Amino acid sequence: MTVPSHAVSGWRDGWYVVPYQVSWRDLDAIGHVNNAVYLSYFEWARTQFWFDMVEGRGISDLGFIVARVECDFRLQLELSEKIDVCVRIADMRISSFDFTYEIRRSEGHEVVATGKVVVVLYDWDTKAKKKITDELRSKVRSFQGEG
Repeated sequence: MTVPSHAVSGWRDGWYVVPYQVSWRDLDAIGHVNNAVYLSYFEWARTQFWFDMVEGRGISDLGFIVARVECDFRLQLELSEKIDVCVRIADMRISSFDFTYEIRRSEGHEVVATGKVVVVLYDWDTKAKKKITDELRSKVRSFQGEG
């Protein structure tokens, strides 16, 4: 069985785009996507981005922890809406960097939310943060097509 092209993650217009369809479990009692679920959308896209960049798929391939999250809500989402969760890495510092996001309706491309998640590179064995290597910086720039 082939996956439809609209359901495949990949680069588009400078963003790594992860398609998703709003499901029943995403809704609150009012019938729209609960605010906290947007952070799960961010998490899903961030994980797909990272796994594709490092060419890994296991828990040990996630070498960072979340330090801060922010989200600005613009429009409501409802059951069965198809969305694109767009993500890219912005500022990289000594041991932390920012994932930035736009959640858009797949049809019409209206931006329904924007956000930022600050992550810290983390060594799970020593339980301590670690510095971003030049190799990782290059990998991010290359993955994002930044020369």
